[in-house]
Amino acid sequence: MIKSSPQLSSLNKLPNGTIELSLTVRWSDIQKGYEKEVTEAIANAELPGFRKGKAPRNLVEAKLDKSHLYSHAVQHLLPEAYAAAVKTHNLKPVLYPQIKILKGQENQDWEFQAITCEAPSVILPEKLSSDLNTLRQKSQVKIPDLLVEEEANHRLASLAENITKLGLTSKQYLASKKLTPESLKAQISQNSRTDLETEFTLLHLQSVQKLPDRKSTLDFLQKLV
Repeated sequence: MIKSSPQLSSLNKLPNGTIELSLTVRWSDIQKGYEKEVTEAIANAELPGFRKGKAPRNLVEAKLDKSHLYSHAVQHLLPEAYAAAVKTHNLKPVLYPQIKILKGQENQDWEFQAITCEAPSVILPEKLSSDLNTLRQKSQVKIPDLLVEEEANHRLASLAENITKLGLTSKQYLASKKLTPESLKAQISQNSRTDLETEFTLLHLQSVQKLPDRKSTLDFLQKLV
């Protein structure tokens, strides 16, 4: 197992709840990972005139895709870099990060951006309501846009699958609902935001009241009537 160098990262929290983490993977660690990949390739190489694993490095390496080896090496290093950044900045992400490469050249440190979000903070009203919609509206909760987008995309994918099962095209479905692709997405996004606001409000109430599960939380609210 390769022991990597101390990780470098910086944090940027956006007003919409998105968290941007800038991650740096040192070139020295990437080189170690690359060497490990090459060593494994040599051990498994079968070239004419040589027994398995006995071909010279220069002959094996010449047939390898260097960019693929670097990519594979980085794939092993990135989770550690991300985990270290989360710990350093005391974060509690609720989504797997979206990671994109910003800089990746030989003989230089590589830079990445990881995008995620945390659970929203919730402030309950002084007077609780048994009506979920009223409770949600009177609570202060701001759902991160990234979380809304994730939920909306999941619902759109599920809807598309159901439309196909019904033997309809998306165009036929939209026409039957008198919607455009844009208005459908806006509708589902709004519904996603509303439902997420309700769920996080209930989760916070469950935590505050030290209740064991969602059902007991709903039962608690019903007793307020």
